[in-house]
Amino acid sequence: MQIKGLHKNIYRFYAWSRTQECLDAYRKKYEDHVRLWEKLKAEDVSDKICQEVTGISRATYYRYKRTLRDLAKGILPPSKKPKRLNKPIWGEAEKQLVLRLRRENPTYGKAKIAVILKRDHGQSLSESTVGRILKHLSHKGLILKSASAMRPKRKRNFSSSHAKPWTYKEYTTMLLGERVQIDHMTVTKNGISFKHFQAWERKSKHIMAQVYRQAKSSTAKRFLLELIAQAPFKILSIQVDGGSEFMADFEKACKDLNIPLIVLPPSRPSYNGGTERGNRTFREEFYARHDLLADSVGPMKAELKKALLKYNTYRPHYSLKGLTPMQYINHTILEADA
Repeated sequence: MQIKGLHKNIYRFYAWSRTQECLDAYRKKYEDHVRLWEKLKAEDVSDKICQEVTGISRATYYRYKRTLRDLAKGILPPSKKPKRLNKPIWGEAEKQLVLRLRRENPTYGKAKIAVILKRDHGQSLSESTVGRILKHLSHKGLILKSASAMRPKRKRNFSSSHAKPWTYKEYTTMLLGERVQIDHMTVTKNGISFKHFQAWERKSKHIMAQVYRQAKSSTAKRFLLELIAQAPFKILSIQVDGGSEFMADFEKACKDLNIPLIVLPPSRPSYNGGTERGNRTFREEFYARHDLLADSVGPMKAELKKALLKYNTYRPHYSLKGLTPMQYINHTILEADA
């Protein structure tokens, strides 16, 4: 014999226990306020003071008290759900039409489908209505999520790894080489795609960059070792976004070198604003040059080295009072030695 359900008494017991659980939750919500109010009134405290102390009005106190009496009788408060709910303004015909359009164009969202409905089918459905229809179809399993839809980013695990989550720190208290921002961008020049890795030092605005063909964690580790070897200051800590290129080999290298690794929260590129601005600077002042003819990694590295030398030793910075990054670093080192 095939059993398709439990005994009815089990369902009755669950309904009773669920009701008792709801009753207890309501009691906890109301009892403290009512008990405190009554305690204050027993000491001849005015209603105004009672309101300030308990945080509820006199009318609310009496409503809570009445609710507690009902709870003692096993009566739950009435539901706050609206008695009348808005009904969908679309029917089966509109649903089938949206379903057909979406299956014919799996990457189209509500905006595009709404335009097609009005243009080709004379259906004046708003984007919101089309979105509700798509949500209904998705819930029923009739359509799949678009391949071009944004996917939630995988959160980084900080429990057992070397990396730590980003926390705010006052800029003026940072030392030279602390929280060096590292990022990478993809650039295409002369028909070749390059991965531009860049490190930006907050205090001096110093930039160290290098180009590679791939953006893997092993590439980021390689860039880190080059940064440590070439930087005119000691790397005290590093700040990166949550990209996969800054996991695995890169994080292990930071751990082996005893360099703290700080990871930004998702969707917060502004926290790495320095290196983001540095990316823009090199896009405009280096990669946009018409005389840049390098068409492979080797020649591009040679040209980038010249651009970095100009940036760090010739290009003045307003935030450094007209100094170049290397001038600022040299002055800082001399002041520290004095």
